[in-house]
Amino acid sequence: MKNFESIYCDFDGTITKEDSVNCFFDMYAPKSWMDSEKLWVEGKISSRENAIIQVGLLKNVSQKQLNDYINAIEIDDYFLDFVGYVKSKNIKLTILSDGFDLFIQKILERYNLDIPYYANKLIYNNGEFSIEFPYYNENCDKKAGMCKCEKVKESNFCYIGDGTSDLCIASKADVLFASKNLHTYCKKNNIKHSHFTSFQDIINVLKEGG
Repeated sequence: MKNFESIYCDFDGTITKEDSVNCFFDMYAPKSWMDSEKLWVEGKISSRENAIIQVGLLKNVSQKQLNDYINAIEIDDYFLDFVGYVKSKNIKLTILSDGFDLFIQKILERYNLDIPYYANKLIYNNGEFSIEFPYYNENCDKKAGMCKCEKVKESNFCYIGDGTSDLCIASKADVLFASKNLHTYCKKNNIKHSHFTSFQDIINVLKEGG
């Protein structure tokens, strides 16, 4: 395995067991949220456009409902072991997410983790939500809300992901770990990667390479 100093990692469905954004919409938005989701997956609208539409569907969510939902989000059983391992190897870990900063912030606080992250900004005010895109890049090929490629400055890096928001950056990674839809995409397009089902798989491969 190639040497690298930085690992970039997706959040929803990668660090978390389920896609916490989609599950949130499924719980608190009308079913029409899936219509724009389908358009995004098919490449007919950008993830930024999709997020604006979906967040606009969220109405009358109480602070308790929001807190209870975030507190119920589960992370991969071996993610904390993974964080400890990469820290022991002096490898920089950064979270890149086209999801919501609020969810990431609360999860990291829960586990007392100091991991830098970049994500879209979800704003909650008296039961209503709005979204901002502090890391939007007009030149992003995918017109993503958060351009993951722009945040990677190294020429040699590792990436970990699972889905549609990872397709662009996946092809640029020197070392790639893929699961779920990203794994399927990589197989179909002959993109070299290691398949994983948990972060223990990633730890094992990194140890073998080290």
